Amino acid sequence: MNPDLRRHVEQQRVAMLFGNTLAYTESALLMVAFMALVVWQTVGWQTLLTWCAGVLLLQGAIQWASYLYRHKKHSTLAARQWGWIYAGIVALSGIAWGAGSFLLHVADNPLMQAFIAVCLAGRGTASMLAHAYFPPALYTFAVPIFVSLTWRYVTFGETANVATGLMWLVFLGYVLLFGHRQARVIIDSIVVRHENEQLVEELRRKNAAEERARVRAEEANLAKSRFFAAANHDLRQPLHSLGLFATTLRNALTDREQRELVDHILHGIESLDSLFEDLLDISRLDAGQVRVKSEHFRAEAVLERLRTAYGATAASKGLRLRIRPSSVALRSDQQLLFRVLSNLVANAIRYTQSGGVLVALRRRSDAVSVEVWDTGIGIPPEQHERIFEEFFQLHNPERDRRHGLGLGLATVRRVVQLLGYSLTLRSTPGKGSVFALRVPIGEAARMGDAETTTEHVVPDLLRNKLIVVVDDEASVRVGMTSLLQSWGCRCVAGADGDEVLRAIGGETPDFIIADLRLRENRSGIDVIRACRAALGVEIPAVLISGDTATERLIEVSVAGLTMLHKPLKAVRLRAFLNHTLAQQRAPLPIRA
Repeated sequence: MNPDLRRHVEQQRVAMLFGNTLAYTESALLMVAFMALVVWQTVGWQTLLTWCAGVLLLQGAIQWASYLYRHKKHSTLAARQWGWIYAGIVALSGIAWGAGSFLLHVADNPLMQAFIAVCLAGRGTASMLAHAYFPPALYTFAVPIFVSLTWRYVTFGETANVATGLMWLVFLGYVLLFGHRQARVIIDSIVVRHENEQLVEELRRKNAAEERARVRAEEANLAKSRFFAAANHDLRQPLHSLGLFATTLRNALTDREQRELVDHILHGIESLDSLFEDLLDISRLDAGQVRVKSEHFRAEAVLERLRTAYGATAASKGLRLRIRPSSVALRSDQQLLFRVLSNLVANAIRYTQSGGVLVALRRRSDAVSVEVWDTGIGIPPEQHERIFEEFFQLHNPERDRRHGLGLGLATVRRVVQLLGYSLTLRSTPGKGSVFALRVPIGEAARMGDAETTTEHVVPDLLRNKLIVVVDDEASVRVGMTSLLQSWGCRCVAGADGDEVLRAIGGETPDFIIADLRLRENRSGIDVIRACRAALGVEIPAVLISGDTATERLIEVSVAGLTMLHKPLKAVRLRAFLNHTLAQQRAPLPIRA
């Protein structure tokens, strides 16, 4: 990288760093208020006030530095100096946040201490997004927080507390690793953007360079896809472990207030999980792993689900959500149709500030036009195609996460193509939009009994079942074993197939739960095959992974196995195990 380009990259990174300070400070204010609200009755008000004042004072210093940076007449040579000024301030801020693990400590209340630890860890983790533009700022902020958490737990004594303290150091490693990767991607994107700007100037003089610009754009897009795949997998792993431990802890608690506190932790985990699910849906559709299950059903069944799902959301914005009832029968995949309409309604509510949203059905010869109307901001004609692209959001250039990731309409387009339907868009900027989906008419006489009969409940078949867990992450093995044992299962866990085969001593397990990606480039698919071959029985099995790459999904499908994605909800895992065991009548001899 030549000196001029290096200075340009440094200037852009520091500008992005300071451009993030307002959102970063807002999130800090919310976190301080939330923590103070929870602990004010158990921590002395002088201590709590001192800690809050210190944290907020340093956030004010960050905002003041940002103000000076934006209003100074700076040169590109001074950019790195401003970055180090910012890093110095957030170093003090990180120390102040880390001090909360000691100042907000409540004696003889480990659950409250765990809550404080999770909040501080969340703050340290959030710094990946706020400070990755300038890695020294990430290091100076995140390290004091996690080191303080480690020190706090180690000083408690006892093996479990020491292990928890060491876990925070491991989590710090994840944070720094991910932050380093994100910083690398940011540099690459700045370089690519700079080079593309130069190419645009050159293209004005020479049209022959157009093909070169196209290739560079494709390479940049591929790098972005690789980044999201790696980030998705790396973050799902610790989040999966945290979810297992939190669920096990909730099952062991009997006090209602303590269970509610753990429920808040689980709710936060589910919120992060929903972000990953949007990315996962795109991967599944691209990999051809979603199958259409056509059936005849009442349109009102889908409409009622929309009323239930979005009525409160619309009302909270002061909007009127009208969903006209309909007696017509449809022929489609009910779940996929609901997913399409759900995304369209959610998008309409998100971009409508006054008025309302209408969902109505119109008969069109042998089909029904399912239409979603809104009185929102509208979409210019030149953007009608772009809104269906991944990560594209109209009127959201600042990438406000409250408006989602920009994957909703990209998912809609893929599902509509899978169903073989047509989707049309009419829109007037400033007045609103209409999305119309053409769905085949169904036959009322062919509708199943599923809508009138109660759902069959699979009994709990897990008690005393021997479950084998294969995962190269020790924290995942411990968390999964604790969860399964709380359900009455017997567990054998190991890092690879040889280890679990030695541990079971020839006994045939009832189920195998294996991670897809193991160490030394090993695969959970190979472990399952080896266990089945060694025991001569086709043991029921499932793969669990945070990997959403299309090639991985195809690989699992070709192997004839099912894959569940991290972070995995405990209720979903339990339902899957019970359902599979209920279908298993007797051990089948392994197929050749």
